[in-house]
Amino acid sequence: MAPGFITTKKFLTPLIALVVVAFAWFAWSLFPPNLAENQETASKSEKRFRQNTYFGPRNCLAVLPFADGSGGEDQVYLSQGFSAELIKLFSLSPVRVTARSSSFYFSDPGGDPAVIAERLQCAHLMTGEFQAYDGQVAVTVRLADARRGRELWSRGFEGELDQVFAIQEEIVGEALSALGIDRPNTATPSVRVDTRAWTHYLLGSHYLAQPVAENLSLAIDAFQSVLEIEPNYEAAWIGLAQSWLAYPGSAEGGTAGSEQNPAEKAEEALEMALAANPGSSQAHGLISYIRHQVDWDWPASLEAAQRAIELNPGDASLMSQASLALFTLGQFEESQELLAAAVERDPLNLASRLRLGLVQEFAGNYEQSLSSYRQIIGLNSEFPAAHAYRARVKIIQGKPESALKESEQEVHPFWRTYSRILALSALDRQEEAKTLLDQLMEDSGDEAAFQVAEVLSFQGDVERAFEWFERAYDQKDGGMAEIIGNQFLVNLHDDPRWEEMLEHLGLPLDWGTESH
Repeated sequence: MAPGFITTKKFLTPLIALVVVAFAWFAWSLFPPNLAENQETASKSEKRFRQNTYFGPRNCLAVLPFADGSGGEDQVYLSQGFSAELIKLFSLSPVRVTARSSSFYFSDPGGDPAVIAERLQCAHLMTGEFQAYDGQVAVTVRLADARRGRELWSRGFEGELDQVFAIQEEIVGEALSALGIDRPNTATPSVRVDTRAWTHYLLGSHYLAQPVAENLSLAIDAFQSVLEIEPNYEAAWIGLAQSWLAYPGSAEGGTAGSEQNPAEKAEEALEMALAANPGSSQAHGLISYIRHQVDWDWPASLEAAQRAIELNPGDASLMSQASLALFTLGQFEESQELLAAAVERDPLNLASRLRLGLVQEFAGNYEQSLSSYRQIIGLNSEFPAAHAYRARVKIIQGKPESALKESEQEVHPFWRTYSRILALSALDRQEEAKTLLDQLMEDSGDEAAFQVAEVLSFQGDVERAFEWFERAYDQKDGGMAEIIGNQFLVNLHDDPRWEEMLEHLGLPLDWGTESH
């Protein structure tokens, strides 16, 4: 299991659930219902808050989820989907748009715009309301400057449902004008499709945003319904591929009997997406993911990710994927730069912040790494692995006592045990470490062989470390992408099997001649 990327499916599902619950509480605690009355009068303290707070660059925009104007819950997927479509269009413009995974945490219309903007590190907020009825659509949009506490632009739109794509383009164009930003002539327009296909697509995206097995099946059904109507709808092929990649078993590769593996189905969907649009940045980004997570073809993963960024340089998820490929190949400074840029656009994606801390550790930027983990803990003190990763860095820095205290604050049972073993080993408390390691092998050996090998290497048990690396390879453990530059594996470097393992994995043998 990859400590920085948490790719093993048995650990991924509970982690997603924990993050969703934690952030639901986090958003509610920040924006309780009584904030509306506080907005009636701007107090002196609020004014000082705006004056003394950094809201991010002036060209930054966050699109919050639009309210469902139907008065019920049946159109939430349409209102939120409309907002998400605007984010996609803004990502192709000169404005720096906040990723959906961060801006969609704030669905309470009564939230204080200044607080939201500060959390998102984005001065400009777009909010609105969407309603579809009897083949008609009505949209109300507002653009606010949270730094100054004033509205910049607002407008209502009405028309036939098949005019929704033109409405999206009008919103983007007028919002950019209100921000004083010229929209380039090369801007990509909304894709016109049958509105029945569009509504099915938004429904599939709604299910995909909640990736439990039942919802993934519903998402797949919805996207397939789209493609029956619009066979060349690129976004639907992308959604179908994403659904299959999130499906249980997709990262294991190969086939199960005669049944096609979900990752293979995802590849077929991506081929169709590229047939519809050879310049599909999302398709190239997902191909990079498959090459990295399933095929373990790291150079091909990097090539696809770089192509994706060329096509859409403003997309945080594509930056993150490229960073992952660079990281595995030992290009840590470039990986750190890209991932830091992704985090700026997706500031509440704590999984990306966790990866950034790990990349900084591998790059030898230990204080930056500790700072990244500290920021995570400040946002969510119970985020899995944050304290465990801080313990890793402190061990490298020669602070085992502090590392042990850090491990004791870790909430996630696996990461607490893992980091405690490392700290106890660094303190030469071998009997205690052995007891915990035996427990880790028994409880998690089938999912976390890489961590076991890592610990054994750190303890100097070279023979057993290589045995567990073989198990990690057979298990398709994502941690095998985190070998180069790993300071807990230095005891293996003089063994001839080390270079054999790197060569077998297709990793560069000459890494580290300059930086390590």
